Amino acid sequence: MQERNLKVIEGLLFVLFILLWGLFLSGGSGKVKRRTLSLWQYIPVHTEVFHDFFENSIRKGQYELTPILGYDTYEGGKGMLLPFFRNGMQEELFPIQRFALDYWKGKEYYKAKYSDMVPDYFTESDDQSVEEKKKDPGKMKQMGTGRSYTIKELASYSFLLEHFYIVDETTSMTKQDLNGTKLVTMDLSAKLGKEEPLVLIYHTHGSETYKKVNGKEGSVIEVGTALTKELENVYGIKTVHDKSVYDMVDGQLDRNAAYNFAGDSVEAALRKNPSVKVVIDLHRDSVENNIHLRTKVNGKSAAQIMFFNGVSRLASKGDIGYLYNPNKEANLAFSLQMQLLCGKYYPDLTRRIYIKGYRYNLHLAKRAMLVEVGAQNNTVEEAKNAMKPLAEMLYRLLSGEKSYKKN
Repeated sequence: MQERNLKVIEGLLFVLFILLWGLFLSGGSGKVKRRTLSLWQYIPVHTEVFHDFFENSIRKGQYELTPILGYDTYEGGKGMLLPFFRNGMQEELFPIQRFALDYWKGKEYYKAKYSDMVPDYFTESDDQSVEEKKKDPGKMKQMGTGRSYTIKELASYSFLLEHFYIVDETTSMTKQDLNGTKLVTMDLSAKLGKEEPLVLIYHTHGSETYKKVNGKEGSVIEVGTALTKELENVYGIKTVHDKSVYDMVDGQLDRNAAYNFAGDSVEAALRKNPSVKVVIDLHRDSVENNIHLRTKVNGKSAAQIMFFNGVSRLASKGDIGYLYNPNKEANLAFSLQMQLLCGKYYPDLTRRIYIKGYRYNLHLAKRAMLVEVGAQNNTVEEAKNAMKPLAEMLYRLLSGEKSYKKN
C-alpha cells in the first residue's frame, strides 16, 4: 500500500513539475523566470522522491537528456522521469533513434512492430517471402497446349487473373494495373545487333544453389552464365553478367539488405552501360520438398520458370509511397508479354506470374524482370536447359513479335 501511495504522489508531483517546467521554458522577461525559480525555496523537500524529482531532474534534463538518446538503457532508468523524456524525444523529435533502436533488437521484432510503415530513410530490405513457399507452387494451372490469345480475351481483367497470375494474399491488384489491352500492345522492342550491351543479368540472391548431383550443387550464378552465353552466341545480344553475391556478409548468409546492395550495383552498371535496355534478376525458388518443377524442352528435362512482379502495394495499407516505381506498368507489360510468348511456343515452361507487394529493384528499368528458375529440387542442368527457351522468347519480344492475336 505504501508503494502504491508513493507512486500516486510521484505522479502528482510529475504533473506539477511539467506545469512548472513549461512555465520556465515559456519565454518572457527575466523577472518571470527568476520568479518561477524562486518558488523552489518555499517548497519543503522532505522525501527522497521529491528531492530527486525537483532538485536533480532539471539538471539531468539540461545536461544529460541528449546523450542518453543514444542508449536503450540508463542508470536509474526504472524511475519515471528519464524514461519518459527519452521515449518522448525519440518518438517525437528524433524518431530515427527509435527506429534504429528497434531495428537493432532484431529483424523479427522490427518487422512485427513496423510492418511496412518504414520511413523513407530506411530503404527496402529483403523480403523473405520471395524465397518461402508459394501457394501450391507445383499445382498452379498450366497454360495447356501452345496457343495465342486474342485482344478481346486479354482485355478482361478477370480472364487475366484466372489464367496468368497469382496475387499474394498480402497485396492486391486493380483493373488499372492489369489493363490487358495496354499491357500486351505496349511496344517493348529494341534495336538489336548493336556492339554495346543490351542486357544486364544479376543475382540478388547469388548464394542460391540447386540439388546436389555427384556432390556438386551448382548455383544460380551458373544459370546466369548459361543465359548470357545463349543470348550472345545464338542471338548476338551483348550481355553484361554481374556475378556478385549480395546476400552473404562476412561469409554468412544475410539477406537483410541484399536488395539494397544489388540495387546500388545495378544503378552503377546502368550508368556505365547506358545502352542496356533489359535488366534481369535471376533467382532460384524454394518449394515443398515433394515438388519438382520441371518440363521437357527439346527432349531435355528443364526447370519451370516463374516471372515475378512487385507492385509496391499492400492489401492492408495501399500503395507504398517510399517504394514508388515509375516503371511498374512497363514491368507488368514485360512479364505478361514474355508469359504469352512462352505459352505460345513452350506452354509448360512457365508457372503463373506471381505478384507481390514490394518492388524488388524493378523500378530501375522499363524492361526489368525477376525470374525464378526452378527450385531447390531441380538440378543446375535443368535450370540451365530452361535458359534456351527463355533467351529465345526474349529475342522474339525484343524483335517486335506480337504476343497476341487481333481476332
